[in-house]
Amino acid sequence: MESLEDKYTVSSLLDLYGGLLTKRQRTFFDLHYNEDLSYGEIAEMEQISRQAVHDTIQQGKKALIRFENVLHLVENGRRHHSEWENRQLFRKLIAEMARLLHDDIIYDTSPLRRKVEQLASLVERED
Repeated sequence: MESLEDKYTVSSLLDLYGGLLTKRQRTFFDLHYNEDLSYGEIAEMEQISRQAVHDTIQQGKKALIRFENVLHLVENGRRHHSEWENRQLFRKLIAEMARLLHDDIIYDTSPLRRKVEQLASLVERED
């Protein structure tokens, strides 16, 4: 039985590389992952053996993994998403610091100090 993480990985790979699979592989992936049909149900519909469905889907998975190993689109997408989140957090912290510094007189500098520490840890994560 496939774990949820495995299904998510296959789904991510299929979104990016599904067009590179054979029509038969795409059909079986759609029926199994999107329509939630079992191998046996697909085999009955297609009038083939359950083993043939299994083999087709396994070959498709191997092809998807090979595509990712060469092109790295899923990996790069995750990295870019993480970088985007860090930039958003950086902007938020800067805006909060600007708001804190807007007052002419700062009696308690600890909130500002905490923001600077958060920024420093964010920058360290980037390196």
